[in-house]
Amino acid sequence: MKSILIEKPNQLAIVEREIPTPSAGEVRVKVKLAGICGSDSHIYRGHNPFAKYPRVIGHEFFGVIDAVGEGVESARVGERVAVDPVVSCGHCYPCSIGKPNVCTTLAVLGVHADGGFSEYAVVPAKKCVENS
Repeated sequence: MKSILIEKPNQLAIVEREIPTPSAGEVRVKVKLAGICGSDSHIYRGHNPFAKYPRVIGHEFFGVIDAVGEGVESARVGERVAVDPVVSCGHCYPCSIGKPNVCTTLAVLGVHADGGFSEYAVVPAKKCVENS
């Protein structure tokens, strides 16, 4: 599959990568649309202190689930989904009071982990919002 990879600040490449396989609790999304915003530009330019390189950016994306990992019952193949890029633990104090955006182990797809500027993305099933 093709991915847009920011290898380091100000260095972008279109690379060929293996199509990922979802693990338990994850789904694979065939990306249909991905938005670009200021956050992506900041990561490209090296102005986001939280970004880790190399990184596939793109935290705003939509697609169709084409594979599900073990134990996933909340999503099915063929479902059209938008992906919530904020991945939180669900157990720490901020998560327990409804503030997953400040989770102690917060990871944002496209910033801390690979995002949607790829033909496929593997994401936690619970982060998919059906969009029929």
